[in-house]
Amino acid sequence: MTRPLADFFAAGRLMPALFNSVAIAGSSVAVLVFVAGAGAIDFAWQGVTLLLSGVGLGLVATGLLLAPYLRGYGGFTLPDFLAERFSAETMRPLGALAVLLCSFPALAAVLLGLGVMGQATLALPVWIGIAAGIVMILVATFIGGMRSLSLSQLSYYAVMLLAVLVAVPTVLWQTGSFAATDTLIVDEVIPSFAWQPFGQTSPINSFALFFCLVTGFASMPYLLMRSFTAPDPGDARASYLVAPIFLFLLLAGAPALAALYEPAVVADGEVLSMIAQAVLVVAAASALLSTGAGLTLSIVNTMAHDVYFKGAAPNASVRQQLRLARLLLVVVGLLAGAVALLWPRETLIGAAATLSLAASAFLPVLVLGIWWKRLGSDAALAGMVAGLVVCVFYMIAPSAFPIVFYESSSLLSDATGMQAAAFETLRYDYHAANDSVAQAAALAEWRESARPIANWLGVHSSLAGVFAVPVGFLVIALVGFFAPASSTRRQRFFESLRTKTV
Repeated sequence: MTRPLADFFAAGRLMPALFNSVAIAGSSVAVLVFVAGAGAIDFAWQGVTLLLSGVGLGLVATGLLLAPYLRGYGGFTLPDFLAERFSAETMRPLGALAVLLCSFPALAAVLLGLGVMGQATLALPVWIGIAAGIVMILVATFIGGMRSLSLSQLSYYAVMLLAVLVAVPTVLWQTGSFAATDTLIVDEVIPSFAWQPFGQTSPINSFALFFCLVTGFASMPYLLMRSFTAPDPGDARASYLVAPIFLFLLLAGAPALAALYEPAVVADGEVLSMIAQAVLVVAAASALLSTGAGLTLSIVNTMAHDVYFKGAAPNASVRQQLRLARLLLVVVGLLAGAVALLWPRETLIGAAATLSLAASAFLPVLVLGIWWKRLGSDAALAGMVAGLVVCVFYMIAPSAFPIVFYESSSLLSDATGMQAAAFETLRYDYHAANDSVAQAAALAEWRESARPIANWLGVHSSLAGVFAVPVGFLVIALVGFFAPASSTRRQRFFESLRTKTV
C-alpha cells in the first residue's frame, strides 16, 4: 500500500501512544461532558461515575483484547480486518453496513448539537450551526485525513481541559458546590426528547446502560480505527490503556461544567462567570468537532477503501482513491447535516442507539475472531447478522408494534398486574366496538396502553445491546462448533499474530 493512502487513512501509522490516548479520550466522551445540557444528560456524580467506569472499562478492554491484534494485522478499517481474518469478502459489505449504522446517526447528532448550541448561546438559526460544523470538520480532515485529524484532536483536547480548569473554580466561587443542573438545552428545540439516561433510572436500566457503555465504546469504529494509526502493537495497546487517565481529567469537572449551563450560576453578569461560559461554549464546540471529525473519517474510510477500492474499483489508482475519499467527506457531511436539520428528534433517538448497534455488530466477531483461531466465516457471518437483527428488532418493534410485541413476549415484560389488566380490558373494548369509528378509537387507546409495557425486563429500547451482544456470542459459538473451521493458513497467521503481539 502506498504512503499517501497510509497517511490519509492511518496517519502514516506514526501516531505515538500518548497522542492516540489524548485523541481517544477527547473524542470518546467529550460530547457527553461538554454538552451536558444539549445532550440530554443529567450530570450528577452518579452519572459521572457511571460514565467514567463504563467508558474507561470499555477502553481498557479494547487495549487488552482487540487493539494490538488489529494493529498487528495492519489494514485501515474494521471491514478490512474481517474480510482478511475470515478470507470471506462477504464480511466486507456487512461490516461496511454496520459501520454506517452505528456512525452516521452519531455524526448527525453531533451536527445537531452544534446547531442547538448556536441557537442557545448566540441566537443563531440551527442550520447555521450545522453548516459551520460541516465546514470545520472538512477543515480538520479534507487535506490530510487521519494525520490532520489527529493534530486537530490534540488541540481540541487542550481547549476542553482549559474549560475544566476554568469551570471548576468558577462554580465553586459562585455556588460553593458542584450542584448539577437539570436544565436540558435540547428540550428548548426538541421538547419531546427528554429521556435522561444518566439521571435516576431503574436498576435494570442502569445495568443495561453500563453494559452498553463498556461494550459500545470497545466496538465503535471511529475509536477502533486508532488501532491502525499506532507504530506497533505495543503502542496500540498503550493508547487505550492510558486513555482513561485523560478521560478522568475531563470528567472530573463534569458537574461544574453542567452547572455553568444554569443561568442562575451567572449572577448579575459577573465577568468571571461570563468568561467561564464563553470558554465552555468554545470547549463544547471543540468536543463536538473532535467526535464529529472522527465519525466522518470512519465512514469515509470505509466507503472509499472497502466499498469502492476493494469492491467496485479494485484497480483504482492512489489519486482516484484519495479524490473519492475527499469527495465523500463533503457528501457525508452534507447528508448528515440535512438529516439533523430535517429530523432532529429521530436523529437523537438514532444516536442514542449507536453504542448498542456497534457492540452488537462488532464485539462478538472481533473478540472470538481474534481469540478463537478455528472460527470460520460461516459462524462469524451468522453471529454478526444475529446480533444486528436482535438489536434492530428490539429498537423498532416495541414502538412500531406495541400490541403484537407485548402479546408475543408478555412473560418478559415488566408490566404490573394493573397494567396487564388494563391491557386486557382495552382488548375487550376493541373487539366489542360495533362500528369503525369506535373501533379505531379503542385501537388507539389499546395501543397506547401497550407502549409502556412492550419491553423485555423493562430495558429501554436504545439499550438493546444488552440482549443482542450475548446473542451474537452465542450464535457464533454454536455455529462455530458445527460449521467448517477457518483454513489452516488462516489459523497459523493469527496464531503467529498473537505470539508476536504479546
